[in-house]
Amino acid sequence: MMHAVLSNSRHPEYGQLTVPFPISRGAYDDTVAALASLGIGDPVGRDCRVDELNSSFLILKRLEKVAVNVDELDYLAKRLDSSDINEAAKFQAMTVKWGLFEMTDLINLTFWCQQATIITDFSDLEDIGRRHCMPLNGGSCSTEELERLDARKAALDLILNSESTCVTPYGVVYDNDMKLEHHYDGQHFPCYLCQPAMLVVGIFPKNAPEGSSETTWLTLPCSEQ
Repeated sequence: MMHAVLSNSRHPEYGQLTVPFPISRGAYDDTVAALASLGIGDPVGRDCRVDELNSSFLILKRLEKVAVNVDELDYLAKRLDSSDINEAAKFQAMTVKWGLFEMTDLINLTFWCQQATIITDFSDLEDIGRRHCMPLNGGSCSTEELERLDARKAALDLILNSESTCVTPYGVVYDNDMKLEHHYDGQHFPCYLCQPAMLVVGIFPKNAPEGSSETTWLTLPCSEQ
């Protein structure tokens, strides 16, 4: 959960609105109406100035004094809301390592940061080795693989020999040759269910292939806004 204080940079005299993110389904219409009263909340444009942002993800402070799109910020909040402590550290550390500030990149990072390795405590090499093994194997390892793994050796190889080491305020991160691919194109949000839906509908151009990145996803019932 995060709280953002939003305003209209062109008309600061209109005042501010504090919005909790992610925006609940029942509060979405009222939030859009409140933003409209400030002359902001465009469904496409980035017209909401972030005056202040409070979140457990301290890295998001870099969005302060920046104009954002309310739906992009909401989608980012939904993606981060499901993160555990380890995933949160990876997201923040990789944001620092790659110098990301743009909203599209931050959203895309939520889909790929799990492939990185983060070390926040060097006291347990066995645990570091096991945690490093997971992203290298698609996020999971069988019991047999973990039993065969020399976790201490894997940890030492990573710490002593990796060329992708980056020390950040959130831990020492290794990207494991991860690439930031554009799952989100800046217009069409990838399908993501953060709460139950009766029906999910994908709408895409007639000539586009099924599963196209141009697909617009609707989770029904949904807001009319």
